[in-house]
Amino acid sequence: MAAVSPLLAEHGTAGPAVRAEGLGKCYDIYPNDRSRFFEFLGDRKHHAEHWAVRGVSFSVQPGRAFGIVGPNGAGKSTLLRLLAGISEPSEGSLAIDGRLATLLDLGVGFHAPFSGRDNIELSCALAGMSPEETRDRIPEIIRFAELGDFIDHPVRTYSTGMQLRLGFSVAVHSDARVLLIDEVLAVGDQHFQRKCVRRIEQAIADGAALMLVSHDLHAVRALCTEALWLQHGVVKDIGRARDVVDAYISEARVTAVAGAPPVAHPKPPRRAEAPLPTPAAPVDPDQVVAKLQHACALPSAAEVFGSEAGAAPRVEDGDQLRVSGTGEVRIVRVQLLDDLGRDRDRFRSGEGVVVAVTLRTTEPVEDPIFGVAIHRDDGVYVYGPNTGFDSVLQGVYHGVYTFYLRYPSLPLLFGAYRVSVAVYDKGHVRPYVWHNQLHGFQVVQDVEDHGLVHIPHQWGVLTWHEP
Repeated sequence: MAAVSPLLAEHGTAGPAVRAEGLGKCYDIYPNDRSRFFEFLGDRKHHAEHWAVRGVSFSVQPGRAFGIVGPNGAGKSTLLRLLAGISEPSEGSLAIDGRLATLLDLGVGFHAPFSGRDNIELSCALAGMSPEETRDRIPEIIRFAELGDFIDHPVRTYSTGMQLRLGFSVAVHSDARVLLIDEVLAVGDQHFQRKCVRRIEQAIADGAALMLVSHDLHAVRALCTEALWLQHGVVKDIGRARDVVDAYISEARVTAVAGAPPVAHPKPPRRAEAPLPTPAAPVDPDQVVAKLQHACALPSAAEVFGSEAGAAPRVEDGDQLRVSGTGEVRIVRVQLLDDLGRDRDRFRSGEGVVVAVTLRTTEPVEDPIFGVAIHRDDGVYVYGPNTGFDSVLQGVYHGVYTFYLRYPSLPLLFGAYRVSVAVYDKGHVRPYVWHNQLHGFQVVQDVEDHGLVHIPHQWGVLTWHEP
């Protein structure tokens, strides 16, 4: 049997908060109950072994965030259950130094006939908190959960969202040294989600170790310092979070392309029905800014900033999420312009294109990350720079603004394309606002060419012999 250390002193030591060596979990798979019975009576093996996790080793230091990525069935949740003590490892050793809080399935463990307040006391006791700690912490837990008078009602009367609020509030107020999180950051409405993420960030800053399992690779890459990639229960890669996630995405893309069936996509008309505007002559960047100031002017900016924001919008198109975000930033309008400031939805290949996004804030945001991405209409991701990668436009924003991205010469070839725009927090973890492939345009070309982009090139021939 593998060795699992008991939870150590509350404040722990200076060593790793979590340390695993050769950790493995094996399940016995019986074809039916009869086989289980015969194996119990006799000495023959009637089962097959399935190693959900095997040979996993890593350590997590206090104040660090550690991500776990991998496809469904890779063993991610099994690993978290081992860490949480829900399941015992079959081999290897595991040490967790300090109090542990698990956010694997919020609300599990609540006693339905008890009130919310009674369940807080029960959960705090199970987490190892003393009666004095529990009494001191209850008002803060209740305030954070925002359940109002329902805190004294039986939990069986709670909605799923209310149970999630209560479970999260208890977990993050237990002064845990280790937080285990499994796809539960999207708790409740967007206002409460912001509170949850901020509380987790504060816990890390205070020295807690975070272990995050998520299919949101963007959040893992931005929030975590290190990551582990599980594949079929074994470690495929471990190291810097950005490097591990990039490697995982690269393999996933190769697999998706190799296994994807051919799909027919409609093409836009070869020639525009209406004539395109005359191409602009090369324009000085300062002149472009002057044109944008005129094209993007918002005389009612003060009125827009002072208006009631309301709930952050969320728009779904079938199973595709088109508009979302936590709400600190709201998009007023998105314009696709040429270098003369003219609104366009069709461009010649090689023309200058400007994506201008007018927005307002609902509260001050520090060092937001502005991003613009282009997809072809069949979903192929073309390009997506952001101000975080380019280290520009940093500062505190609170007001009404237009940020813009200019392509002096758009190299895209003939086709239909869609633009995504987004504003993220400075950690590039959560979107304040996101328009997913919401703004379309077409590219036409005057000469025959094929592919996705025009790459400048030269032809030549070397003659060695002619009779």
